[in-house]
Amino acid sequence: MFREDTKFASRYEIDVLNKLTGKNFEYDDLIFLEKISGLDYRKRVYLNDTQIGILEFDLVDLDWKFIPSPYYYLLEKPKVSLKRTKRRLKGKWLNEDLVENIEEFKELMNGDMDYLGLELGDFIGVGVKKNNRLKVKDLVKKKEIETKKIKDYLDENKKRLDALEKKSLEILKKYVNMYKRKGYVINASFSGGKDSSISTLLAKKVIEDIDVIFIDTGLEYPETLKFVKDFAKEYDLNLHVVKGRDFWSELDSQGIPTKDNRWCNSTCKLIPLKEFLRNEYGDKNILTIDGSRKYESFTRSKLDYERKNGYIDFQTNVFPILDWNAVDVWSYIYSRNMMYNPFYEEGFERIGCYLCPAALNSEFLRVKELHPDLFNKWVNYLKKYYDEEDILRGFWRWDELPPKMEELIEVLDRREDEN
Repeated sequence: MFREDTKFASRYEIDVLNKLTGKNFEYDDLIFLEKISGLDYRKRVYLNDTQIGILEFDLVDLDWKFIPSPYYYLLEKPKVSLKRTKRRLKGKWLNEDLVENIEEFKELMNGDMDYLGLELGDFIGVGVKKNNRLKVKDLVKKKEIETKKIKDYLDENKKRLDALEKKSLEILKKYVNMYKRKGYVINASFSGGKDSSISTLLAKKVIEDIDVIFIDTGLEYPETLKFVKDFAKEYDLNLHVVKGRDFWSELDSQGIPTKDNRWCNSTCKLIPLKEFLRNEYGDKNILTIDGSRKYESFTRSKLDYERKNGYIDFQTNVFPILDWNAVDVWSYIYSRNMMYNPFYEEGFERIGCYLCPAALNSEFLRVKELHPDLFNKWVNYLKKYYDEEDILRGFWRWDELPPKMEELIEVLDRREDEN
């Protein structure tokens, strides 16, 4: 059904949707969010299998926006009634002579709503206001929307989920046995995130006393540190905590970490990990079980089930849940009643360092709300090089801005000129 990484809506996302639409979606409603390209957070919103809109974080206004699809107006009566016509309307500017409720239409055009629902017999649609005119964005035939709960989806997909688990365990057993024969030491990588939580517990099914390694970069959320300890205790993990090198002492000499230059990954993770592996296992080669998935990013989409570490030459990684979509991950977590990091319910889709340049800007601004002390510490440093408006929009995250961010600058400049 979904081409891109897709998940169940979190509590925070449900709250945002309810605020923007005035609806009362419940936390256990089956609402999917499918990742699509955009400046920042941008996802298609599905109520069961019907798309009702797009939820995005707008880097111009630094706020959430909901863009309704035609089927959204099955949940809310369209405000504009159209006369029957043989004219093709989709993609066209709407002529007032086609509007039945013309007085109400004129009031709506003077209002502050950017999108208006349209109704034309058995069809519904959405129009977008531009330059005091309404453009028909789309028209579709009416249908019934079947609403479900997450539990319904889990029940319907139980066999598929069991098959995914079986395949992942077979992958693990294959590579564990192969590398055991080669004399490799085998361990599991655990970040405190959802994917590595699953891969770690799958690894434990194959090797009960497997070493589990968590790297504390010194930039983790307090909630993550607590979760890692609680998770290890709950599942009786043989947990090793590796302390990363001090980020702040390296910052002035290395510069601001960016998507183009993530030196922090080496300093805070790879170097201390390499040192730990040598100290702990001597000169043995290592096979590490890792929760990376190909749907997470373009780079990871090219992964195979095993990969030699490009930085740690004596380490190989195996990826047992490589083929899982995010909805598979969350289905597994819910159906197995697994513990998961509470920050996923607070507006974060990836759990990592609080100042990571690879995070979404919507997540970065969420840190401001949840941990203002951590946010301000980083922002105060960034102010040496950027003004606050540029910091809040995430321009610091690149050495060389991509075209989409260059276009954002042009939009901001035009807005400033107009004001």
